[in-house]
Amino acid sequence: MQLKNIEQKFESPVTDFKSWFQREYLKRRNKNCAYSVRAFSNYLKLASASVSHLLSGKRKPSLKFVTRLFEQLDVNPHEKELILKSLKNKALKDYRLNKETRYEMIALDGFKLISDWYHYTILELTTVENFKFDYSWIAKQLGISVTETRQAVERLLRLDLLIEQKGTLIKTHGFVTNAEDGVTSSALKQLQRHILKKALDAIDEVPLVEKDITSMTMAIDERKLPEARKRITQFRRELCEFLEDGPKTRVFNLGVQLYPVSKRCGK
Repeated sequence: MQLKNIEQKFESPVTDFKSWFQREYLKRRNKNCAYSVRAFSNYLKLASASVSHLLSGKRKPSLKFVTRLFEQLDVNPHEKELILKSLKNKALKDYRLNKETRYEMIALDGFKLISDWYHYTILELTTVENFKFDYSWIAKQLGISVTETRQAVERLLRLDLLIEQKGTLIKTHGFVTNAEDGVTSSALKQLQRHILKKALDAIDEVPLVEKDITSMTMAIDERKLPEARKRITQFRRELCEFLEDGPKTRVFNLGVQLYPVSKRCGK
């Protein structure tokens, strides 16, 4: 991979993560012309693809990821403060201008690999207090096999949705989504079937105090459906933010279903 030359002196402070990360790599390569991205990746204990994407700017790191990376490297305190402040300001600006920017869209080819429900549960489980990066422990928490767990984690690592660092797994994005207006696929349908099956199982297996499975039947004005779908999306995401604000102790799934149970009049 080729990088553009960074004209500034190495000791000059930078305020954006990409420039800082490129500089850290170039400082090492200038000392050893044989130094590679793979060597840099090994040093950081990150996948080579992840490092390449960070160097090129194709991947936008989360504040949590950068903070953990700074803990691993010897970073100038003033420069660290400038970069973190810049990331916080950008995150706040994105939040205010457009809440959708906080959701990472998974490409269809990648989504096909992780259309089983437990991939998303593993992503969230890594943020729970007392999480253990142990395949047997994760498998027991989800009620799946150790083999399924290992394969799922490997897929999530390859897709850069997880990184392995300091003996644990770290989720790389605050929110991920596979939903896109007007788009469906066999993989998305499979995930939806899995989610509904888990909801059916919960009717008999989950105590009442730990669930809320309700429904309502109504005659509606179908012209309002596009707006209704927008409101459902907004409700889901606002409730998600409310529930995720604070110590995380367990992974839950929220499903909202809105569908017709009668044919159009006259048909």
